This record gives sequence, structure tokens and C-alpha cells, in this order.
Amino acid sequence: MNTNSSIYVAGGNTLIGAAIQRALEKYGYCNTFSEKGEDLKNVTQIDALFRERKPEFVFLVAGKTGGIAANIKHPADLMLDNILITCNIIECARRHGVKKLLYLASSCSYPRDCAQPMKEASLLAGRLEPTNEAYAVAKIAGIKLCQAFRSQYGSDFIVGIPANVLGPGDDFSEEDSHVVDALIRKMHEAKENNRKQVDV
Repeated sequence: MNTNSSIYVAGGNTLIGAAIQRALEKYGYCNTFSEKGEDLKNVTQIDALFRERKPEFVFLVAGKTGGIAANIKHPADLMLDNILITCNIIECARRHGVKKLLYLASSCSYPRDCAQPMKEASLLAGRLEPTNEAYAVAKIAGIKLCQAFRSQYGSDFIVGIPANVLGPGDDFSEEDSHVVDALIRKMHEAKENNRKQVDV
């Protein structure tokens, strides 16, 4: 990528998306953008965005996420939203000749009883964690879609699976956040309110 390349960070309002945008700006990339109200589940809106902004490079980090409680309560929403968003952006990237796309999957794509440290060969080698299976299946679909586009069209679409992330812009709500975020919130509130005990 050149510093003036058109770079689309799909999901720029997410924890990882915002961090990618900050890093790109820090290193002098001056032509980055994210969606401005487009519904990423609407392929017509995404196609129009690609047609107007003509991205050369795409970071695909968009999608709905949540902790264990959110995964148990909203499996259909998590699965459908992530599949639609991933399919729309990957297909538009191919259609509009994007040079390279990085899709970020999730560590929950690995089997529940995966040997540690995790290795790529373990993907699809065992049962997924039941509490987030719907979300994991959506992320695996994105992995396989990138591989299929590379195989059929020669698209330079690659996948990364980061470890769990934490940072500015994360969800710290009691109901839907991840475990570490919920613990940070509980500890912070206990300190602010001079409580001697925290229920975990």
C-alpha cells in the first residue's frame, strides 16, 4: 500500500477497526475511509460505496460481536448479520477489483478442545464451543469464502485470526461484554463506590 492508496476499513466504528484507522493515520496513510451510515447488510449500499470511493485495499473487521450472554441470547442475529456483511463486502471487493482484502475472523473459529497453542490445521478439526457456535460458524464461512474467491478468481483475499482483543472503544456493558471487559467494569465500579467485595 502507498500512503495515498484508497483504503476502506469496513467496521471503522468497531474496537479493531478504530485501532486500524489510528495506526494507518499514524503511519501516514491519508486516504482511508469507513462507512458513513451505510447498512453493511444491504449489498446495494455497499456496492454504491465501492463504486464511489474505489478502494484498493480493504480491512474487513465489521460485524456484530458479543460476550457469552449475547451469544446465548442472540445467536441468529450474530450469525445472520456477520454472514450478510462478510458476503456483501467480499463480493463487492471482487467486483470492484480490490487489490487486497484482509478479513479478520475470530479465535472462536477453532474447536472448543483445540490443542494449545492453536494451529491453523486445527480449524474444523473438532466441535465448536456451543455457547458461541452460531457466531463461530459465520466467521468460518468468511474464512472459507476468502479461500474460495482466491481459488476461483485469484483474489488476494487473506484471513487473520487475532487472539482476544481489548482496548478503547470496547463494549463494557454488564450484559453483552466479554469476560475481561465485564471484570474491568466491576472492579472499577467497586473502587469508585468503595465496595470491599465484587461478585464474579
